[in-house]
Amino acid sequence: MGTMFREWKGARVSYNRQGYIFFISRNYKELSPEKRAVIDALCLSIGGEDYAAALMEFMTTDRSAVAVCMRHYLSKGTLYRYVRRYYEEFPREF
Repeated sequence: MGTMFREWKGARVSYNRQGYIFFISRNYKELSPEKRAVIDALCLSIGGEDYAAALMEFMTTDRSAVAVCMRHYLSKGTLYRYVRRYYEEFPREF
């Protein structure tokens, strides 16, 4: 069973908006190339060259935080900070 949606308490974004962002992100492969480029750029701006791939993997697949952290050599705390920023910086008009 994959990761399910849960509210990120530290993010300054409503529960409904978080759900919207979560499910848009999970359907990444079905988005238009233009919308995928927006998510790619957001992950790059938050995670930088080193961790953009980890953030992208966590937000667009059902891999667990532990699996992503082990694969990309980062702490869960760092990943969670990036996820909080992802929710907060996701474009209002998508």
